[in-house]
Amino acid sequence: MIAIKKEHILLDQTYNTAEEAIIAAGEFLVAQGLVSPPYIQSMLARHRKVSVYVGNFVALPHGDSEGQVHIEEEGICLIQVPDGVNFGNDLDPQIATVLFVVALKERQLEALQDIAFFCSDIENVMALSDAKDLQAIQDILQNS
Repeated sequence: MIAIKKEHILLDQTYNTAEEAIIAAGEFLVAQGLVSPPYIQSMLARHRKVSVYVGNFVALPHGDSEGQVHIEEEGICLIQVPDGVNFGNDLDPQIATVLFVVALKERQLEALQDIAFFCSDIENVMALSDAKDLQAIQDILQNS
């Protein structure tokens, strides 16, 4: 079960590039009080090193190890991008419609494994992509 507070969920977002999505996700983490602004650069650095796209229309933006000092409070956010955003390139598109944005220190590996397991079922990802309200998102996450 993945628990995400309603205030940590954004529905129906649109981004033109992966970098734009990562910056917006980082700004959302900052607005929620989970990280300080330098964490956003850590998220971009992580994506440049190794893509945060994990397959099945899901990306897991999170900071690199140097960014952990900028985590104020641990948490996971979810951003729904129904039209998708390309985390790949024109020759190898990697379209994500769901972004799980992670700001964790102690539980990062465990949380990433839980999210990866949940997202390995494409039906779960499709349900999140199609959900119309916050309660539907939470129900999908809790009942999987």
